[in-house]
Amino acid sequence: MSDFYKNYFAAIHKFASILVGILLWHVLAVRIVNDSALLVSPLVVVATGYDMLFVTADLYPHLYASSGIFFYGMILATLVGVPLGFLMALSPVVRDYLNPWMTALYTTPRIAFAPVLLLWLGIGLGAKIAIVFLGCVFPILINSFYGMRVVSRDFVEVGRSFRLSQRNLFVKILLPASVPFILAGLRLAVGRGLTGVAIAEWFGATEGLGYMIFFAGQTLNIPILFVGVAVFAILGILGFQILKMIEELATPWRKELETK
Repeated sequence: MSDFYKNYFAAIHKFASILVGILLWHVLAVRIVNDSALLVSPLVVVATGYDMLFVTADLYPHLYASSGIFFYGMILATLVGVPLGFLMALSPVVRDYLNPWMTALYTTPRIAFAPVLLLWLGIGLGAKIAIVFLGCVFPILINSFYGMRVVSRDFVEVGRSFRLSQRNLFVKILLPASVPFILAGLRLAVGRGLTGVAIAEWFGATEGLGYMIFFAGQTLNIPILFVGVAVFAILGILGFQILKMIEELATPWRKELETK
């Protein structure tokens, strides 16, 4: 079967899955729950989202605020997580020093850090970016570490047999082999980063999707609450798809291996 038909049928299956899920949601809201204070139909959510986008434009400030926090937190986590992961993989001393701290910070719930970060950094942008950073950095760091560690020793030995310098060995063999793992870490970080955005905006925020969801829940505005949840889901899907396209461009050999 050609790649065109594979992609075509994959798209059909994804669309059918989404359609069935929305239909079940509608039936559950209208026929079973039948209480708009608990659950509303997706049609109501779509209508509310349309009004907030094209009529009142109330959604844009929240969307811009959350997107900015996520973007800066994700970029900072990538700039820190990838080099640290490589250093831990290549240096046992660095690994021994950082591993206890990484384990402690990674296993501690991020919501526990929120009050401390707000106390230290205030209720401005810095604390919110720090919360997102803590959610994103560890998946990136851990995947970068294992990506460097699992490179086939045969490749390394071939590079050394050709007398590659340490720099060329890293650039031409170790780094390309680690790219799929780094991108896998970035995909994991997307979900954790969006969760971090919601957590950050629950504390002392006046705008943002997390704030919108929290305020809608407090006022029992269920349609707006579900609009916020839906926007978070859409942002997550977009992030995954963008990283998937980057992975296909950066690692074309993986697609060739999968088709064999």
